[in-house]
Amino acid sequence: MNLISHLLGYVVDLLAALLGSVLLLRAWVYTLAIPTSDPIAKFCEVLTDWLVQPVVRSTGGRIGRWHWPALLCAFAVAILSSILSRLLFGVPMSLLGLLVSPFALLGRWATELVLWGTVIWAVLTWLRSPSPVIRTLGFLVEPFLRPIRRVIPPIKGVDLSPVFVFILCQLVLILITPLARGIV
Repeated sequence: MNLISHLLGYVVDLLAALLGSVLLLRAWVYTLAIPTSDPIAKFCEVLTDWLVQPVVRSTGGRIGRWHWPALLCAFAVAILSSILSRLLFGVPMSLLGLLVSPFALLGRWATELVLWGTVIWAVLTWLRSPSPVIRTLGFLVEPFLRPIRRVIPPIKGVDLSPVFVFILCQLVLILITPLARGIV
């Protein structure tokens, strides 16, 4: 394998992860009914409209609580990423690996969104600066923090739920990353 295809493979993986993550974030923002005027919602919309709008037009729009066009686009990006990564890195992949890899990639991207969203939110809350971004990040990660807070309440005013979310996300990533690479 030559250096160019190896570097190209990393670039493809990075771009696919960024695009897929923003598509998943767009679907999550829609699910939580965050207004499109919010900076994070606007960011997701601006970055992904070129891909999502044709799917919205062809499928008739959103169905129910979930933003299916964004989820379908994220899945398509995961499939394309799986195939291109195998071709560029020269890694053989079984049929089972090809079937599992896109789903595992979606899980990995979602887990990384939760992990980084929680870390960024926790750091920004320490700064105590009122910002719509901090408020929205808190709203986005709250469904993952709330169950942990029920089990482990704040100790002397210190909320440890972000630490436990971080640890749980790391454990999920340890399990899911090989599957995302098509290693079954």
